[in-house]
Amino acid sequence: MAAGCTGKHQPDEQSLENGSPTNQYVSQEAPDEVGGAEDEHTPEPDTRASDAAKLSVVVGGEVKLETSLEHEIATFDGTEYTIEPFGVTFAVRTDMGEPVVEGDSILFSRDLSGIATISYEVMENTSLNEAVARELQDHDGSFSGEFIDTTSKGELRGKHNQYKEDSVFAGVFFYEFDRHVLRIKYQCPIAAVDAMIRIVNETVDSVRWEGN
Repeated sequence: MAAGCTGKHQPDEQSLENGSPTNQYVSQEAPDEVGGAEDEHTPEPDTRASDAAKLSVVVGGEVKLETSLEHEIATFDGTEYTIEPFGVTFAVRTDMGEPVVEGDSILFSRDLSGIATISYEVMENTSLNEAVARELQDHDGSFSGEFIDTTSKGELRGKHNQYKEDSVFAGVFFYEFDRHVLRIKYQCPIAAVDAMIRIVNETVDSVRWEGN
């Protein structure tokens, strides 16, 4: 969970019920190649391009997300999403808006005393340790401490750390599943820390993989 949320009531597992998938998708699709009229043979498809074209977000059912708010349990409306073709599922508060696919990332954003964002990205064929090493290399000297172990309620092993930023509250989670890693990055203005900690804790607790 995000640091600073001490005494947080963990969401009840029964509140994160599996929603029935609908036919709603948010996808990142590559444009179709148009072959010449004189081509006699259909070219072999580019496997890497085909894999990228399959990236989509399947909108699932509505869920109730519980969190501790001023020593009381508060319930918020949430929505489940599944990242295909990887089969990894997470839930996030409905008021974080609709998902937007930007390259390899799925982005949610809303106004919390300024722009607050949560992004989800699958790092293919990557181990948990490799994901952490890459993050440390890409953001050398940017973290406030060591990565700490965490586990989602879906029993996925993970790592978490926070960036040392003065003007924003930001950090990253990694969760390992199958042969891949789900990277979750969050950021918000310092003034919105209390609200964002709860939102982040709810979504990371919900992460699960259908193969478990």
